[in-house]
This record gives sequence, structure tokens and C-alpha cells, in this order.
Amino acid sequence: HARSNGLFLLTLHNRCGLEGSEMSADSTLETILISVLKEVCLRCDFVHAEAFKPAGNTMMVQGSAFYSATANAVDYHKASINFHYPQYACLPGRIWKTQQTEWHKDVSALPQSIFVRAELARITGLKACFAVPLARGGHVVSVVLFYSRTAIAYDESLEITVFSLANDVLAEVCQRHGHPPMTFIRGARPAISRRPRSGTSKVWESAKTALSLVPEKRSEEDVESIIKFSKRLPFFKYVSTGAREALCRSMQHQVLEQGEPVIKGPDDVDFVWYIVVKGRCDMMLKTEEGGKFYAMRAFEEPDTLAFSYVKMFTGGSNTILGEIRAGEPNTSVVRVFVQEEHRGDFRSQTKPLLYEELAEYFNMSADQAAERLGVCMSAIKKICRRHGIIRWPHRKLLSANKSLTLIDTKMNEYQSPHQQALLRAEAINVLVLKLRVMLNPTYLVQSELVHVNPAGGAETEAAGLSNLDVEEEASLSPDSELDGGDEAGG
Repeated sequence: HARSNGLFLLTLHNRCGLEGSEMSADSTLETILISVLKEVCLRCDFVHAEAFKPAGNTMMVQGSAFYSATANAVDYHKASINFHYPQYACLPGRIWKTQQTEWHKDVSALPQSIFVRAELARITGLKACFAVPLARGGHVVSVVLFYSRTAIAYDESLEITVFSLANDVLAEVCQRHGHPPMTFIRGARPAISRRPRSGTSKVWESAKTALSLVPEKRSEEDVESIIKFSKRLPFFKYVSTGAREALCRSMQHQVLEQGEPVIKGPDDVDFVWYIVVKGRCDMMLKTEEGGKFYAMRAFEEPDTLAFSYVKMFTGGSNTILGEIRAGEPNTSVVRVFVQEEHRGDFRSQTKPLLYEELAEYFNMSADQAAERLGVCMSAIKKICRRHGIIRWPHRKLLSANKSLTLIDTKMNEYQSPHQQALLRAEAINVLVLKLRVMLNPTYLVQSELVHVNPAGGAETEAAGLSNLDVEEEASLSPDSELDGGDEAGG
């Protein structure tokens, strides 16, 4: 017993020592970043910079390192503490996974699907943004975002200049603190962990042989092999037997080279879905004329993609260009075309229904959303629970939008700086509440809501909107679920 107790105490001591060294390293990193952010902002005329750090392997969270040159930028930072970012979500999540820099002319004008905090940036006067990953020992330890108060179009030479200056400042600060070298990186190729693949199974090999034949020459045995493979795919989970057989009869297999577009022409736009069998496809968007294409989302096996996904993420903007490309050599996809007689089962743009598409219907009641999607209320409730939505947010959004409209009206009436500051703080708080209702729950920090207070702790009488109407919509809890029903498209 004495020996086992001694081993336990030694293990506990070593563990505590390891945790203490990790906390010390994190503290040193935050200290270094605070100095670097301030120095780069002063030299490059940025008004705000923030650093994010990984929380395990699933998301990026706000670190304690930031620099704000204006009161508005401080408000932006405080409001941002309410959110965190899973893989590929907003700039921090994307930069973390792609390990690529991004430069956007004006993030306040981007759709929320590309930049979650676009409305916050608009209210606080932040526009151009440069995002860059920070690596140590081959791993991304932070993602840093620099903001300007003016819109600045992408310019490669300017990006390289800012990037080089940031690395020079970083080297100076690391040397000053006696810290091992770190570096901002630009254009690295990350190693991507893979999900288990069905593409190497006997079921797929049999289906691939059948798919190599043109649809007219496939035997019933060939079609049955394809149907057997389709039963492994989420896309077909709620498809009727007749529709499944029809879709499998016309299904096609394609092998793409890296960088090759998946959607090649008008025939691939409407009622056509692609399912990744092997490799990876990347949704690429360019947010300004003369800018670069950036990877916004990755599709791996057995993800589904379609041209409607691009339209959904561009927000219908004519200035944002999008396409889906093969992200790796020999990427394998199957093409599914939905015939007219089966399109009633496919009213949704995405399948299975993505959170982003469901959110497009938050501005209407749950009954209206179910009717538009072609599903029953029971199916809506199932979809909501899968995405972590407890209550349908229509009424809260309606209340928040009314409050924001009233604040905009009052801001045009009141001209004094003090009143403007009060109204701006109130608008930020209402907007944070609105975002917390609209956003995917995985984006939300579940701890106490952080509110922005006007300078000097003044009361918000000028705004007259201290309490947001938060009337609840009907609960989507399991107790209220109706019997029967399928998910969208089923």
C-alpha cells in the first residue's frame, strides 16, 4: 500500500507539473501576442487585432490577447467573447483548418455565412480584415485577425508586406522573452485527419463496377449493387424505395483531379447532388473582384454537395464568386440527378438539411417553414433537435429586428456623442442576442452572456430599449413532438 500510494503521489506530482508548465507556456504565448498585436497595429494602421486559440481539436475560442485602438473596437471585442468557432466556421475556424491567410476588403458587407460577426463589424465601424495563422513546432497555436476602419481591396504585395512585418515583429518579441521561435504562416498544406471510408469496401467495389456502365446497359444485378451501396449514404436515408431505385439507375461515378471543378455546366445546377466517396471537395469563394479564392468548407466522405450550397453561402450576392473543386488527386464522387417525378421529395436545397438552410426560414413561423420545406411539424422538430435548437426562434428574431430598427431611427435623431455611444452599446447587445438566437448552437459560449456597457457606466435611458422582448415560441421539446414524419426531403 505504501508503495502504491507513493507511485500515486509521484504520478499526481508529475501531472500537476505538466499542467503547470502548459499553463505557463500559454501565459507566455498570450504575453507575446499582446505585444505583437499592438506593434503590428501601430505600424500598419490597424485599429483592432484579436487572437484565437484552439480548444481541443474541435473549435477556436477567444484568447486574452487583443489590441483595440478605439472604443468601438473594444465593444466589438467584448461582444465577440460570446462566440466560438468550430472547424471552418467564420474566419478563425477556417484559418485554423486550412492554414491559409485570408484578406477581405470589407467584412461588414459580407454575408453572415462567410463572416458570422458581419453586423457587429458594421455597427462598430470595422471593415478590412487580414487573418493569418501562427505556428509553433509545425502546429497552429493561434489565429490572428487584424482589422482596419477603412475598406482595403486585396493586393498581394500589400499582404506580403504586412505578413513580413508581422513575422519580423514576432521574431523580435520572441527573442526579447527568450521564447522558442514561432512564425506566421502563409499557404501551408495541413494534414487532414480522415473519417472511415466506405470507398475501399467490397460493397463500393461492386457498385463502382456497375457504375462504370452507362445506365442503359446496367442489369438488374448492377442496379441492386448500386442500391446496396446507397443504403450506406445519409443522402438516401429518407428516400422512398421507388425514388431510391430510380436515382440509383441513373447515378454516375466521376474521378476528379485536384483543382478540377465538380460542377461543370448548366446541367449540373438544378436537382443534381454529388456525394463524396473518396478524397475531398472544397467550396471556394472569392469575396471581391481581384481577390483570391478561399476554401470556405470541406466535403469529405460521405458528405453531399450541390450548386445550391454555393448560392446559399454567397447570400445571393453578385460580387461573390463561388465554385466547388476537388481538393485532392483522384477524388471520387457519384452524381445523382433527381427526375421530375421525384422532385416533390426534394424541396430543400441541401440533403440532409444543413443548419444554414434551416436558418433561412427562421424569419417565419415553424408551421410556415414546414410547409415551405414540404415536411410535417414532427420532422421540423427532429431536425431542430439534431441541430441543438430548443425553441423555434421566429418571435425572438422579430423582436430583435424591431429593436434594431428603433435604435437606427433614434441614432438618426440623437446627434450628441454621448447619446450615440449609448445607442451603439444597446444595438450591440441586441445584436448579440439576435446572433445567439440565429447561430448554430455549436458557435455559442454557454457561460453567462457578456453585455457591452457604455463608457463611464451610464444608464441607457436615451435608448429606451434596455429590455429586449424575448417572448418564447412554442417549445420544440420531445414532449411536444407529433407522431410520424420524416426529415426534409423524405
